[in-house]
Amino acid sequence: MSKRESPEQARPSAPAAWKVPMVVVAAATALCCALKLWADVTTFADGEFWLSLGLLVAVPVAVWLVLIAVGCVRYANWWRLGLLVPLFLVATVALAGFAVPGRIGWQLARSEMDQAAAECGTLQGGLSDSSYKSATIGVYDFHHIESGPGGECEFYLSKHYPGVRSGFLYLPAGAAPVSDIDHEYVRLGDSWYYFKA
Repeated sequence: MSKRESPEQARPSAPAAWKVPMVVVAAATALCCALKLWADVTTFADGEFWLSLGLLVAVPVAVWLVLIAVGCVRYANWWRLGLLVPLFLVATVALAGFAVPGRIGWQLARSEMDQAAAECGTLQGGLSDSSYKSATIGVYDFHHIESGPGGECEFYLSKHYPGVRSGFLYLPAGAAPVSDIDHEYVRLGDSWYYFKA
């Protein structure tokens, strides 16, 4: 090694045997993150999916850690591929934290949601036989829809498990709901709110 060569330059470039698994791990992580972002598009903010995402991404991240350790010790320029996994994870947390996918989903469904709110009484499920009428509106699947006395309409999201606790609330003339310890409301504009309990 000459005096001008740094230790990084003296190490060989990463071989395909290291690069291919790193690309596969990055792709698996990107897929897991995309699933989380899509879940937020179709439910506005799917907080329950964080646990599933953590379980899904645990294997690729564990493999990534091993590959990074090998890359740091043995190969030059390992960091180029090595930064993809943290980049995907940080971007996902930032986008979900600022509700960007949820806002995109809302914009995609907004005109259909306005129309559904105008027809809320006819969309409400039949309660006489203890069943609910599900509906798909825009990018959202709803477990059931309930109308209120002043033109209010509640759309309960279907998440394929019991105990639906989130959805959209349309309050055409009512006072804005206030978030408390049990309920959170996010104003979406005009008379619309996203709620979760």
